Amino acid sequence: MTPPLADPAASLQKAPQADCAMGCPLAQIPASIWRSLLRPPFRRRHPLLFWGGLVLLLLSLGYAFFPEDGLGSHDRLALVTVRGPILSAEPTLDWVRKLERNAGVKGVLVRVDSPGGGAAASQEIYTALARLAEKKPVVVSMGSLAASGGLMVSMAGRRVFANPSTVTGSIGVRMDIPQIQGLLQKLGLGQETLTTAPYKDAGSYLRPLTPEQRRYLTDVLEDMHRQFVSIVAQGRHMPVDKAAALANGKIYTGREALDLGLVDALGDRHDALEWLAKECQVSAQRPLLAPPERGSWLSRTLKTWLGLNVDAVAGLADGGAPAFLYQF
Repeated sequence: MTPPLADPAASLQKAPQADCAMGCPLAQIPASIWRSLLRPPFRRRHPLLFWGGLVLLLLSLGYAFFPEDGLGSHDRLALVTVRGPILSAEPTLDWVRKLERNAGVKGVLVRVDSPGGGAAASQEIYTALARLAEKKPVVVSMGSLAASGGLMVSMAGRRVFANPSTVTGSIGVRMDIPQIQGLLQKLGLGQETLTTAPYKDAGSYLRPLTPEQRRYLTDVLEDMHRQFVSIVAQGRHMPVDKAAALANGKIYTGREALDLGLVDALGDRHDALEWLAKECQVSAQRPLLAPPERGSWLSRTLKTWLGLNVDAVAGLADGGAPAFLYQF
């Protein structure tokens, strides 16, 4: 009969006691500690927990470095959404750049439901989508509202769909200059401003415009208006004169926009997606690649349950300077 194996921890416990003097520190270490030092590693004692935890860690790292934007997928269609006032272009631009670099994305559906917004932000989104449309098909589906800057963004599509009752048009630019000097006078408040140039404080809300400042700012608006007209003419392949005739600030229904050449067809998002799928020879049944949710938990909750865009409200309240707007 094979004799029982000696406890290695006990052996090591005795060894220091035999070889060391009574004052040796090793002799004072309890056997339980020696036993814990010599026991098998965690991955051998609990293989399921170890390997399961490792898999979860790798999956978490994968989601962290490759979020739900579908990078690495193949033969898919993607979605770009332009909704609400266009105040900042950065989130949309980041997503469009990812889609432009992703060879697996064969086409992009742009859903527009916006009254427009900042002139520069609207133009940036249009430029990014137009560049994307040079590399892969881009179709635009107008929702209930695609006016002014929303229309500008839509001009990047190879084909534009609108509902019969979509509100679009409103081609033009405006500048809002708050006037609060009367209120300040009633409160006994005022402000002196020193400038080194005559037009440096043109558009200040603390004093009315002078005739020279009004002409100066009107010239700026006219230049931005011509840029808008040029984008419409280029996007719709129409003469500049015709686009200029439509740029009177009027709104048009989707049905009117079709007759005027501002859209290609009447239809909803499904119709636009079917056209894109056929154009790209990709199944329309696969889920569209969509950008990950942005913003804080509170802003997403308010947007989901109350329809309140906290970021948009914050943007409208940011600063008191006059802004140039492609907005209905």
